[in-house]
Amino acid sequence: METILISGRTYDEATIIKENEEYVRLEAVDLCFALSKLVHDNSSLVRTAVARKKVGHEILVSDECWRVRATVAKYTDDIEILDKLIDDEKDFIRFIIVKRGYNLESYLNDVDEEIASTARYLIQQKEVA
Repeated sequence: METILISGRTYDEATIIKENEEYVRLEAVDLCFALSKLVHDNSSLVRTAVARKKVGHEILVSDECWRVRATVAKYTDDIEILDKLIDDEKDFIRFIIVKRGYNLESYLNDVDEEIASTARYLIQQKEVA
């Protein structure tokens, strides 16, 4: 059984997920410990940190917290996951996907004018290059 030492205390996977202190769970994520368990953490901050480690995107893509989904949009390399986020209700997530240059044509008529304008600009830049 793997363990980790944080702030003078030893944790295994079962104890780290029960730890009350969020900073301890965040430190575990930073050290890439128990990521598959912490992907289900109650704290959106911890789930966001897990997404930054490129773990659990298939679960976190449907997270109720838009910040977690935005982190998934920024860090995923999986086209299927990006496809699930293309029509996200949160404009910030759509903006991240556009800035990554993914599926720009689907954003040409986005309800958010900045997203649509960015998509048009990036398409134009690709055509010029």
